[in-house]
Amino acid sequence: MAEYILVFLTLLLISIFGYLFYDRFFKKTKKSDSVIYTEALKDLLDGRQEQAFGKLRQLVTEDSNNIDAYLRLGQILRDNNRTEQALQVHKDLTVREDLVSAQKTLILKELYKDYLALKDVDMAQAALKELIEISSRDYWAHAQLLKLQESTQKWEDAYETASKLLKMESNKSKKPLAKFKYHLGQELLKKRDYHKSRVMFKEAIGLDPSFELAYISIGDSYSEEERHEDAVNFWNKMIEAVPTKGHLVIDRLKKRLFDLGRFGDIVDICQNILSHSNDNQLARYTLAEFYMKKGEIDTAVATLKEILELNPEDINAVLKLVKIYLDKGENKKVYDLLKKVESSAETQKKISAHDKSKNKLINIS
Repeated sequence: MAEYILVFLTLLLISIFGYLFYDRFFKKTKKSDSVIYTEALKDLLDGRQEQAFGKLRQLVTEDSNNIDAYLRLGQILRDNNRTEQALQVHKDLTVREDLVSAQKTLILKELYKDYLALKDVDMAQAALKELIEISSRDYWAHAQLLKLQESTQKWEDAYETASKLLKMESNKSKKPLAKFKYHLGQELLKKRDYHKSRVMFKEAIGLDPSFELAYISIGDSYSEEERHEDAVNFWNKMIEAVPTKGHLVIDRLKKRLFDLGRFGDIVDICQNILSHSNDNQLARYTLAEFYMKKGEIDTAVATLKEILELNPEDINAVLKLVKIYLDKGENKKVYDLLKKVESSAETQKKISAHDKSKNKLINIS
């Protein structure tokens, strides 16, 4: 009986010592890991990357399953221009078989950043595409992929990616997609595939009826084929659709209308632009030029005066008026015009000085 009691007491003491040993060393180690990790994160937040790196490296040495610590080690390496080492750290993580989807996603995001820092665009795209396979609605991954596709001018791929992003945003507008069709059209236009380029440009207009560049390019494609009438018609369509952008095609229209012997049509075109966009100075200059060529000097003078009413310091308009007045021997009008310009300039200086003084007082207060 005494022997049993002795054995029991011995086992009890071993158990107590075993528990105390576990509590003293193993529990403390786990607690210590947690403390070290917290300190490392604080170091990162405070910008002490070197200290954080040392603590994180200690952590992964003691616990190789701490994926987050590995990821942060890689980030520090990349931030300090040791991207090749960062890439190796992150690539080593991908071979682990016990990773969950969330961990794979985080690793792939870091790999994308590594490849991008190394200017390896193809591998950066591959990382993003693999990430999207795991998480098909990851907005960040799609947005980054779109940036890469745009930078590498992969317009068809960019169109598809942009479409998916719009769906994620529940955005029913198709306007943001127009630019991708436009770029596809530009590529075809450079290859002189005029018909197919126009198909793309028209698709862009279908997505965004106010996309002026597509109208202009359709006219350009017709012009390159020497189909000048069609070019003029499409540039006029742009003015109807986006009258505030009419100045973008005035020079094109002047040239083609001259070739067609219809230069007089420019008057109606400019007046149409001004009826929608009264401050369009290029349209007024074009009218003044037309009237001067026709010898309708008084109408040209009236048009140039309209330009100066909108912008009293427009030097080109002033010079044109001065030349007209001198040719007509109307020296007093030259004097009056220059005095008016001088007065306007003085007024503008006073306004600018007042605004600067006002801003200075605001900054002081």
